[in-house]
Amino acid sequence: MSVQQAVLRIPDVPPEIREISIKPEIVAAGDHPALLVMADYLASMGIAVTLLHPFEKIDEILSPMKNLIEADEEVAKYYIPIGERISGNKSIKVLNNSRIDDVSGWWGDFSVNVLKGDKEVTVHTSGIAFAYRGIPEDPVAPVHEGIVDFTKFSSILDVHKGSLENAGEPISKIAFLLDVDGRDEKWASVAAIRIGLYLKRNFDTQVFVLCRDLKVSVDGMEREYRVARESGILFFKYKGLPVVEGNRQSMSLRFEDASAVSNRDPLKVSLDGLDTVVIQEKFRPPEPQMKLMSRLGIAQEEGFVGPNNPQFIGRTSKKGVVVGGDTWFPEYPTDGLATALSSAQELYKWVGGGTYRIDVQRVAEVDPSKCATCLTCFRICPHDSIRIERYGERNVYITKGEKEGATWEAARVKVETCNGCGLCASECPAKAIQLVYYPDTEVIEFLGKNL
Repeated sequence: MSVQQAVLRIPDVPPEIREISIKPEIVAAGDHPALLVMADYLASMGIAVTLLHPFEKIDEILSPMKNLIEADEEVAKYYIPIGERISGNKSIKVLNNSRIDDVSGWWGDFSVNVLKGDKEVTVHTSGIAFAYRGIPEDPVAPVHEGIVDFTKFSSILDVHKGSLENAGEPISKIAFLLDVDGRDEKWASVAAIRIGLYLKRNFDTQVFVLCRDLKVSVDGMEREYRVARESGILFFKYKGLPVVEGNRQSMSLRFEDASAVSNRDPLKVSLDGLDTVVIQEKFRPPEPQMKLMSRLGIAQEEGFVGPNNPQFIGRTSKKGVVVGGDTWFPEYPTDGLATALSSAQELYKWVGGGTYRIDVQRVAEVDPSKCATCLTCFRICPHDSIRIERYGERNVYITKGEKEGATWEAARVKVETCNGCGLCASECPAKAIQLVYYPDTEVIEFLGKNL
């Protein structure tokens, strides 16, 4: 039996679950500018969007990052008019001063509890998009009154001014200090290079970038790194945490250059007369994001979705749920814009077709007579597709207590959300789960003929 023959068995499934109706509607929630990008794109594709945010006005979503956005011409062209577009789009219902309190359900049938002021409403929707801003936390060391983080510096950076100032003093010499806490985040390298180029071109600022390992594995960054070096920006790879000395008006950074030829005789460097030192902060996820991701069973790493899904930008392990902004991973606005658009396009695939035909050959199936209800499959399913329910007979799913005579509990695979990955079948200790399209008998037969 060939592999092709082995996977062609069509399972017996109730006809009503071969195709399900999907309403073209989504809920978008959060406080990051990427939220506006996703809502704007989906509404332009004919999707009804309910946009939830915690501010008095929708323009306040952009406020914390406005200066940084305006400093990047490519990003500014998209973001600056977006608030007006959303306000004038009848496909977008904006709920100010609102947030998601809880969420349940599956793709095509999510139930979202919304708190708006002191009122609570429930919204039923087909898909969800999240985009929250991370909470910045400065590293423990070094500490100095003249050090600011990127978040604070972006509030200083005003593209409408003819000069750049920190605490009322002009900035002519600046250093970006990266990798202080060792976290591997690309956004800081991207920000240092792009902001550095902006300062060099517009204010003729002398710029230094200090790092342990400069991350340039972002589209176009190798070219921008070369341009930065050619423009006069100096890059150093430090060994040991740099020491900050002097007062706020004139600081010095002292460190050993790790790129020196000999480690036994390292090059000691002192950057003097610095007006400002910008240090890379660490972002942690906000509590609402952590709560909702956990509630939906979406895998996170240190509170972010991206590290677990690097090949599928914006996607999560939950069908019908996408993320952008810092919920995905902290990114520079240019890259964050690309992630948000990718997320919106992914969500459109799930909710934009009106109906969805389930690939009934690629699902898992439970034999309830074998199921030990050990909850192994329930815990490990990355798609939250397994529940424990009561069965009257094989493959007839009955809610607990609904029908007399149901004699055992067993796992149930929700066919609409199953991805057919086979993880539950491979881990089930009772051997009660098989992939419909490749059951154990066919696997054994295939192995017997081909090994």
